[in-house]
Amino acid sequence: MDEKSPRAESGDDSSDKRSEAGNVRPEPGKVDFGDSIHLRHAGNGIDGNVEVSVAPDGMKALATFFPPRGEGLPIDREYVRQLLQRLGVSFGILDEAIDEAVMKCNLDRHLLRDVAVAEGREPVAEIPEHAALEPRFERKGPLVSDEVMQVDFRELAAYFIVHKDEAIATIVPRSLGTPGSDVGGRETPYPRQSPENWSAGRNVERRGDKLVASVDGRLAIGSGKLEVDEVMLIKGGVDFHTGHIVFPGDVVIEGVVHDGFKVHSGGSIVCKATMDAFDVNAKKDLVCSQGIIGRRRGQVRVGGELRAKYIQNCKVACRGDVHVSSALVNTRLYTLGTLDMGDKGVIMGGETFATHGIRCGRLGNQASQRTNIHAGTDFTVQHALDQANERMRLLSARSRQIDAAAAAHPSPMAERAKAETAKLGERLRLEIAELLGKLDADDSAVIEVKGDIFPGVVIEICRVSIVVEEPLKACKFRLDKNAGRIVAER
Repeated sequence: MDEKSPRAESGDDSSDKRSEAGNVRPEPGKVDFGDSIHLRHAGNGIDGNVEVSVAPDGMKALATFFPPRGEGLPIDREYVRQLLQRLGVSFGILDEAIDEAVMKCNLDRHLLRDVAVAEGREPVAEIPEHAALEPRFERKGPLVSDEVMQVDFRELAAYFIVHKDEAIATIVPRSLGTPGSDVGGRETPYPRQSPENWSAGRNVERRGDKLVASVDGRLAIGSGKLEVDEVMLIKGGVDFHTGHIVFPGDVVIEGVVHDGFKVHSGGSIVCKATMDAFDVNAKKDLVCSQGIIGRRRGQVRVGGELRAKYIQNCKVACRGDVHVSSALVNTRLYTLGTLDMGDKGVIMGGETFATHGIRCGRLGNQASQRTNIHAGTDFTVQHALDQANERMRLLSARSRQIDAAAAAHPSPMAERAKAETAKLGERLRLEIAELLGKLDADDSAVIEVKGDIFPGVVIEICRVSIVVEEPLKACKFRLDKNAGRIVAER
């Protein structure tokens, strides 16, 4: 095949460096890939033909293969390589792709466009050693998937909780860079990346190739450091900005806890404002500078002591002592310690269980609102006893049904059912008897009232009770074990 175009044979100087397609034919060793350049085999119009172009960035060479027509000569694969050489393409030549394209074009006689015949090599960046966050601590994209049909935004936490010995980040070793090259063999220097890097801060330590939390707590990410806070400080209130609070350590809340939000702590909870108690659980102490209000059957569980200004419309269970300075209104309060309300605290309505006694300023109100006061008993045993009695009631109803069926249709199966029911009943009776023996925990518990005691108040100590029918004032109630009655002392 002839490499020269017809215009070159005519002696036209302007055509010496142009192909049949009118593209500049570069001189070997002087190729500039700043602009796309082309080179095309000049044939007689029926021979197979090839046109090669190099991308402006010099990273790829593409070829168009024109099949021979009629009795024209086929494309010679060596000539394709000569075209590349004349274009200055010396790196990344795709020999297999060239051979396959030449064979397909010659045999099938189909035009093949944009066949990659040479490709450069991209440089590989140098990456220094760095600590990369574990995937669960990286927030990329929306917090809620588009596939979720219903979202409770209270469940979306705005913070990360980590546990002791949990890996927070992984140390990625240094990666050396590799220079690249364009198809002309010119080297491209490799870049140096500066990935986000983290160092171990408070309560975080390096172990091997990991940064690990040394305590349970809240992960604090910022200023290039990873730290774990054992105390969670909430500057505002608990609302949709924070979601539910579930934290393994102490929680300090400077604002209001809004209705419908959980606050669970593996330590103590300190709230400096009003707490709308929906579901509050403190493994240790609960301190509320203002009041605790239960709007929707709010529940509060405390493993240590409870201190609050007032409690209203709540169900509260506390293992330690309870200190309420103002009022206890329409609340079911259970404590294994004492209830201390000082000389002015008021109990109105609801039901109060205090194992080791109560001290307050007033009981009931002028409207004779029913107010139940219990002392000396263990409320945990009382709850277990209530459940056992409920099971006994259901079992008794079931036993009556079995007896009626056995009387109407005697059978061995009915007799076996009666025997099994009798065994269950005996077990429940033993369980109830054992619980009754544990129910009275402090028969020396005292209920001391500094002010008025209104009619409608029921006082019970170790299951011995009295009903206040006439107004009383400044009384101390205790159990006279010998007489088996409650004594009111002024």
